[in-house]
Amino acid sequence: MELKKRIWIVGRSGRLGAALENLLVHNRDRFEVLSTDVDDLNILDAQAVERYAERNRPDIIVNCAAYSNRGWCEEHVEETYALHAIGARNLAIIANQIGARIFYLSSDFVYDGTKTTPYTEFDTPNPQTVYGTSKRAGEMFVRTHCKEHTILRTSWLYGKKMLNEFIDSARKDGKVITGQPIIGTPTSSLTLAETILRFFDLSEYGTFHISCEGECSLEEFIREVLRLAGSDAPVETGGTPTNFERLRPRYSVLDNFMLRITGNQPVPHWKEALARFMKERKVGGVR
Repeated sequence: MELKKRIWIVGRSGRLGAALENLLVHNRDRFEVLSTDVDDLNILDAQAVERYAERNRPDIIVNCAAYSNRGWCEEHVEETYALHAIGARNLAIIANQIGARIFYLSSDFVYDGTKTTPYTEFDTPNPQTVYGTSKRAGEMFVRTHCKEHTILRTSWLYGKKMLNEFIDSARKDGKVITGQPIIGTPTSSLTLAETILRFFDLSEYGTFHISCEGECSLEEFIREVLRLAGSDAPVETGGTPTNFERLRPRYSVLDNFMLRITGNQPVPHWKEALARFMKERKVGGVR
């Protein structure tokens, strides 16, 4: 009988951490789940991290811990680097020490957004924000301190709350107003969690882009959300950027190049993933 893999999710309350924990709970026959948040364990405390890891001996550590408010990150530089870089370093060191594999969740923010074609894993990062540079620093620490590492960069990650905000705005105001045009690829937390789950059974190390296929403007994305929710409210640009848009690269489409050339299962198109997410998570009355 094959032993269950013990998975430690760091940052369980975030949209990805919650989605991954839910998925693992539904696969109890294969996985044992450990999950922590800052109230349980401060990953900036290297000794506390070591004690927890030595006591629980996870096979895999998934570091989902991150600040999601990019504007806040610009104003709180030290706190942002502490979590994204030093926290990542502490987890990578202990993963290497106990022989665990570590996954570090990174972002399209490591790129500057000046390209007009999708970024591959072989494009040189050039982050322009505190959020992006701190995530890049975290990547470098993980590479340095843990041999068995997998860095996953994703883009435009969304969950139920974000979609409901778009729908509620359309119902309340009769329209949705966004800031300046940006182009990327929406990726559902469910899709990303499922892909990570597949990676647990693969011997794939290094850096991978994991985002849905296709690309769109934020305006197009919101319009599709509203369409699926049965709303024909208009979507306009030129307003105050939302937290989702703020400081985001103007073009941040990620090409899942490494996933493709290693022959692994592709990620669905963003429209397909969105429709499934809204149906399964019962967003906007979609059935």
